Amino acid sequence: MKQTEKPKIDMTIYNMQATISKTLANPVRLASLHILKDGEKNVNDLTDIIGISQSNLSQHLALMRQIGIVSTRKQGTSVFYSVINPKINEACDTVREILVEQLKKIKALQRKLLNDCLLQKRREKLCLKKK
Repeated sequence: MKQTEKPKIDMTIYNMQATISKTLANPVRLASLHILKDGEKNVNDLTDIIGISQSNLSQHLALMRQIGIVSTRKQGTSVFYSVINPKINEACDTVREILVEQLKKIKALQRKLLNDCLLQKRREKLCLKKK
């Protein structure tokens, strides 16, 4: 390869991934997906579980439907939502597991620092008593 040539890669898949990632970068949408991994739910069930207004949730669900993350099924006056591809939940679960591991490490470090601080204060008190 010549020095002036740059490797060319097709950015299509990365652009698609970025679009999905941007769509998922919202706690309401992540919570909705987490709930839907157990099966389809109607909007009323989701609003009760998540605790936001139906109009707000519907906007989030519509965006995820446009991107192709969830699909709808109408039954009477109810609209049911489901995840199109369960691999999206697997990806979200993997990220959540990583975050849980990080939180455990942070909490362990905080406990260690607190214990070290308490130990230092005890030593200081003992030194003051000896004087």
